Amino acid sequence: MSRIVAALLICGGVGWAAYVWSAQVYLEETRARARATLELYTQGLEGRLRKFEVIPQLLARRGEVIALFRDSADPAVVARANMLTEEVNGTTGAQDTYFMDAEGMTFAASNWASDRPFVGGNFAFRPYFRQAMQGELGRYFALGTTSQKRGFYFAYPVREDGEVLGAVVVKVDVDRIEQSWAGGQDDVIVSDRNGVIFISSRPDWRFKTLRPLSQAAIRQISEDRQYELSDLTPLDIAWHSSADTAFDLVHIADGAARGARAQSVEYLVEAQYVTDADWTVYALAGTYWARSQIRTTVALSVLACLLVLLVITVVDQRRRRLVEGIELQKAAAERLEQRVRERTADLSATNVRLEREIEEREATEAALRRTQSELVQAGKLAALGQMSAAISHEFNQPLAAIRSYAENAVTLIGRGRHDEASGNCGRIRDLTGRMAAISKHLNAFARKPQGRLSAVPLDSVIEDTLEFLKGRLDAAGARIEVRQPDERLIVMAGPVRLQQVLTNLIANSLDAMDGAAAPKIELSVERDNGRARIRVRDHGPGIAEDHLDQIFDPFFTTKEVGRGLGLGLSITYNIVKDFNGSLAARNHEAGGALFIIDLPLAPAEAVGEAAE
Repeated sequence: MSRIVAALLICGGVGWAAYVWSAQVYLEETRARARATLELYTQGLEGRLRKFEVIPQLLARRGEVIALFRDSADPAVVARANMLTEEVNGTTGAQDTYFMDAEGMTFAASNWASDRPFVGGNFAFRPYFRQAMQGELGRYFALGTTSQKRGFYFAYPVREDGEVLGAVVVKVDVDRIEQSWAGGQDDVIVSDRNGVIFISSRPDWRFKTLRPLSQAAIRQISEDRQYELSDLTPLDIAWHSSADTAFDLVHIADGAARGARAQSVEYLVEAQYVTDADWTVYALAGTYWARSQIRTTVALSVLACLLVLLVITVVDQRRRRLVEGIELQKAAAERLEQRVRERTADLSATNVRLEREIEEREATEAALRRTQSELVQAGKLAALGQMSAAISHEFNQPLAAIRSYAENAVTLIGRGRHDEASGNCGRIRDLTGRMAAISKHLNAFARKPQGRLSAVPLDSVIEDTLEFLKGRLDAAGARIEVRQPDERLIVMAGPVRLQQVLTNLIANSLDAMDGAAAPKIELSVERDNGRARIRVRDHGPGIAEDHLDQIFDPFFTTKEVGRGLGLGLSITYNIVKDFNGSLAARNHEAGGALFIIDLPLAPAEAVGEAAE
């Protein structure tokens, strides 16, 4: 009983130590990702605001604008002012631009011709107008009382001979900021001094509060008409710090989080205060992956501890048995010596039995050694089998093409068409080069390749891939639609490995539509925020939902025995990862499987070198 208790205490200690260590490692990795997201989004947000901050200052100093404010009661002046604000709005990309006189009345606006113009509206209650009338640059975020659209306002006073005639106001659209955040791995929110979330990558968090509003805050928001008070409800969020690590964590209740499976979803939070705007930007990184890794590490540590204790127990038991055997032998010898004269015959028989037992034990030990050797040999054969399977999978298509080209070359030589035969030989040479290049990348499961990435034109790789697969596409009667942008996209990759990626995905699409009457594959290329996105969609039955999480695992396949080894997609996934890109799979809403490759575009200097 004491040994069982001691074993449980040891395993518990090992599990706790593994938990503390893995929590520090994986949560720190999650925090680094959240910090990078926060830095990127904060810089983008501040950059966009600085772009519009100078616009009202420049307009307020123009003599033409000062003249408009001086004669703001003249209808002709108002018409010119409306056209000027509309022109400024179209040039700068602002949401709205308008002029307010010293009383807060709007006499010109860029939306003068819309259904709900600002012209004639008095916005003297807005803090940005009061700041401008005090000679300062006004900054303020609010929900528009007329347009019902969110925006950040910049206001600057218009002066003439020291007198403030009014203010120039520019409203910045925050919807575009949120659109640029959509699709990110982590969630981002921006709150004001009262904890109201007014910008969020999650629409359902918009106008929620991070904490209950005080009466003073509610009164101020009501006076400034900053938000609709009925929309300001607290977000069901619980802030806390982990007991074993120094990370700021929050739990958001189910229903306010995407894909929540439990009662709440845990996020690791990083925050940064924006001084000029009096905002706080939060990056919320989900900890599901980190917690999963922590649980795996703890489980493996406890399992290893149990295994070690089991080995120690077995060794100890064997030692005890040996000691007991030796003691029994000693006792038998003593008894035999005492009774040697009386029991000579019995002593001989006992010696014979002891010799037989020793022989059986030696035979057992020899059998154990043979079994161990056979297990080692079996492990070697398994490793050789995996290696040969990977080489066979990757070389099947090039070898088939080489055979086809060689047979065509023999036929062409026999017909005297030597130029065409020479072309086939050149293709065979290219394919053997490709096979040599592929062989360098079969170690993708063990380590990251050190091959240098270069600028690769996507259109050339796609053209080579389709040329390589032309025979198989024609044989299957498949039709492939290719959509590429007008501009030529150049990515950072390896040309041979990238062609291997596209070949594997298109070949898998053909396999998925095996037996279809009119197989069809769609391949599209588009630019997205400095990256290239390649989509490969088939019109087959799609991927089973319970297979989506395993589709890129090595040796996982849904094909019949003999038709696939489950290595193609795993190798493809690792190749794309080596390109600093990503590969995802899902089912298209209209049917069929959809694979999405995301690759970084080549920088300008690399594009120049590729062009040379």
